Amino acid sequence: MTSQEEREFVKGAFQKLKERGWFPGQEFQSSTITEEEIAAFEQKHQVKLPSMYKTFLMSFWLPENECNEVCAIRDDDRFFCPLWQMIDSPRTMDEVSKSMETLQIIREFCQLPEDCFRNLIPIGDWGAGWGPLCIDLSRPEEKTDPDDPSTWSLVWFDHEEFDWDKTYLGDDGLLHGSKAAPDLKAYLEVYFYGSLEAEYERETDEKPTYQWYLDTLKR
Repeated sequence: MTSQEEREFVKGAFQKLKERGWFPGQEFQSSTITEEEIAAFEQKHQVKLPSMYKTFLMSFWLPENECNEVCAIRDDDRFFCPLWQMIDSPRTMDEVSKSMETLQIIREFCQLPEDCFRNLIPIGDWGAGWGPLCIDLSRPEEKTDPDDPSTWSLVWFDHEEFDWDKTYLGDDGLLHGSKAAPDLKAYLEVYFYGSLEAEYERETDEKPTYQWYLDTLKR
């Protein structure tokens, strides 16, 4: 995608999220994060952020309520089901840095190698509480294959799993989590655009509206 196409895709994602009923009565504020601030972040942490994520950071802020929780239908090996998410909507790049520092606490607790987190950028929480959702920078988004989960750049880590060295540590000395989504674009298609809702409705005769998602919390 070109830079313009990315901007249009992300803008459309926020518009569609609003159309689907999320954050009723509230508006999305334009982000004040700049390209210069992102470049300084990349220099500080010696990382290169994916283009789509940088576009996301510079687009809009989600309202600061309900831990930025959203829900959508996801495809779990052809089993369609709702899954809640917490999505980070940082106001500054310092907030992203602080999220990275939180991962270091886990590193110390699990006695993991010093640099094993350098490939991970936290962007939320999978399952709205199951564990951190991260971009794995060692898996470039331009090389992701939707049919090959080993290439997926969005991963998550179970916070109830304490043997991270056995479960997630690769031969390259880096942590690689469980598959979440091929890349950020695919994630936004599901959780902002609601790309699987029509198919879910055809298969179940249930229409997943905003209120329907809220009702899933009572089941």
